[in-house]
Amino acid sequence: MHRDIPTIFTILLLGIMVLCSACVVPESEKPGFNGGLSQITTREISPYISFGEAKQEFEGYTGNITSAEKLPVYYILIRDVDDSGNALNWLFGVRQSTGTELLIYDRTGWKINPWNATLPSEEIMLNRVIPLGTLFIQNKDIIFNASSPSIPERRDLVLKQGIYTLTINSGSTSRILMFNATTGVLMSGHVS
Repeated sequence: MHRDIPTIFTILLLGIMVLCSACVVPESEKPGFNGGLSQITTREISPYISFGEAKQEFEGYTGNITSAEKLPVYYILIRDVDDSGNALNWLFGVRQSTGTELLIYDRTGWKINPWNATLPSEEIMLNRVIPLGTLFIQNKDIIFNASSPSIPERRDLVLKQGIYTLTINSGSTSRILMFNATTGVLMSGHVS
């Protein structure tokens, strides 16, 4: 055992020397290098998606479209909307030659579901509707007036035929507010 102590000490000393040694070049000889460690900051991507981003992604969606025409949308369901009008999921009801489909957009990308539903006849012109963030700012007193900070709310929104229908569930209470999708003006609302 006593014979191993100098060997262990030598190995430990060599290990420390290897860890502490480095090629040293004066700063003036390293162009663009400021020396030392620097912290790299990464931006955390929110799972919530804004109206603008969802609109841009939908307009850029090609899927199985063969023509140069844009894909018309007739129904939009926006799920789990936060206080700023951003949402976790955006669902676009479209009619294609293969039938009606629900195009679902979230942070993982696009999912396509065949959808056996009758879509409204009126196409939604995305450049003519008020963005959700603006709708929420414009109507914050109406949307957030009955909120209790201790009871979490879930907001889902449907856009069809020129009307935003916002459903707010909080505990056992449900509120439904309807807004003109072009102006953002409250049309009706009730609590159930």
